[in-house]
Amino acid sequence: MNLDELMKESKKRAEEAVEKAQEWTERLPLDPSSENQNSGKNKNRSILQQMEQWVSQTLDSVQDLFPDTSEFTKGLQQKFMDQWELWQEILRDRERYLPVLPIIFRQVARYRKFKKQIENMTEEEQQAKADSFHKKNAQEIVKLCKKQGGAWIKAAQFISCRSDWLPQVYSDILASLQDQAPPASWEAIEQVLNQSLGAQWSQQFESLDHDPIATASIGQVHKGQLRYGPVVALKVQLPKVDQKIKADLRFFQALATLLNDQFEGFDLEQIVKELSKSIVSELDYYNEAGNLTQFFTQYHTQRWDYPILVQDLLTPTTLGMYFIEGKPIRQFLKEVPSAADAVLKELVRSFLKQIFKNRLFHADPHPGNFFVTAQGKIALLDFGAVGRLSEQQAEAYRNVVVALVTEQTDSIDELLADAGFKSPHPEKLRRLLAKERPPEYQGLGRLQYYMEVLRQAKVKMPDNFVLMARVIIVLGGLLKQHNVSLSMMELAQYMMDDS
Repeated sequence: MNLDELMKESKKRAEEAVEKAQEWTERLPLDPSSENQNSGKNKNRSILQQMEQWVSQTLDSVQDLFPDTSEFTKGLQQKFMDQWELWQEILRDRERYLPVLPIIFRQVARYRKFKKQIENMTEEEQQAKADSFHKKNAQEIVKLCKKQGGAWIKAAQFISCRSDWLPQVYSDILASLQDQAPPASWEAIEQVLNQSLGAQWSQQFESLDHDPIATASIGQVHKGQLRYGPVVALKVQLPKVDQKIKADLRFFQALATLLNDQFEGFDLEQIVKELSKSIVSELDYYNEAGNLTQFFTQYHTQRWDYPILVQDLLTPTTLGMYFIEGKPIRQFLKEVPSAADAVLKELVRSFLKQIFKNRLFHADPHPGNFFVTAQGKIALLDFGAVGRLSEQQAEAYRNVVVALVTEQTDSIDELLADAGFKSPHPEKLRRLLAKERPPEYQGLGRLQYYMEVLRQAKVKMPDNFVLMARVIIVLGGLLKQHNVSLSMMELAQYMMDDS
């Protein structure tokens, strides 16, 4: 069975398993109230038996399709039942989580089978097969995350930032997930405002648009006019979103415990811990307000603009800021292409100064967060995620970036060690670095290529470096998209900028 046939058959079997799971869950008495009816212990035993039967049937179908994974399926079945108390609590939301498990089990089994298939291939043959395999896997993950929404989209975006964890194709495809969601009704938003700002909240406003100007999986933004103040953007957290996201994170944690030993050199439990920390911080708007205030204090210049916090509108679930009039950077450059060189070089200059001079940087460099104002300033929005570096880290990371981008890698082992990298296979790393770089990776784009090289050599990178590298790679992508060239001299000047 070739790769395409394997993927099609796997998808077909997964869909069949999901249908069975949905039918089965309709009959499964997982309601907590059932424990108080008749003989609760007997009912719980019955539920456990049904669960064991479903897990067995699901994993049998996996083993039929992937015979080489029998050890995996048997071990997984036992671990699942050993963790039954944890899963019983999670699967009370059976419609959300139970149908997902067959898809995930099948992805893991398919990956294990694929790893065995390429064991005896040359490195070039492995790469050719891997690109196709990982692309289809990533597309399936995107489809699943879009269906689930909430923390699933956040998780995909989080993982897409970590090119040291997964092949670059995953980063490229998962990054396509935009944090967009259907808007909540005004009635639901109004309930949040009543709870957060008090029943008399509307007295602060001359007007507040009921239709949001932006929506996402955690909150949405409404434009309003304060009664005695400026036009504002009011960010409102969606009703009960914290409960939904925390339930998703519990599912991820249970899944990580179940599957942690299935991925060599890939600590799934640690990844979920980092993901959980990142998402939970975004649920508290005081965190974003602190980031915003710190940025405004450090970076208020004539060339850049940042939202000003409205203190009276700040609660854990609401965040008010002065509204910044402008156009998203891509729309602006489409309308005024002649400005691309000046605008994008200023964008790069500012971010490199944030990283290497001030050591506080915006860590969500999505182009939708960059606006160009009527005064010609670049406005930076959304401060839910920021990166912070020590002086030592900034210096060490700068040395690594310069060496990679300028392809002066003679002393790369020492530079990586100084920056806190762990390189278990230095000979393999040197061999990969010696290979000719594909010509499409130019300028800042070279960093993307070398991040993939580091991943292939199984180099463990510091979290802050990966966060920083993602910012630089996104900026390099914008330069390439708009045919703006950045010389090595300009890059060096921006990284040493003291202005």
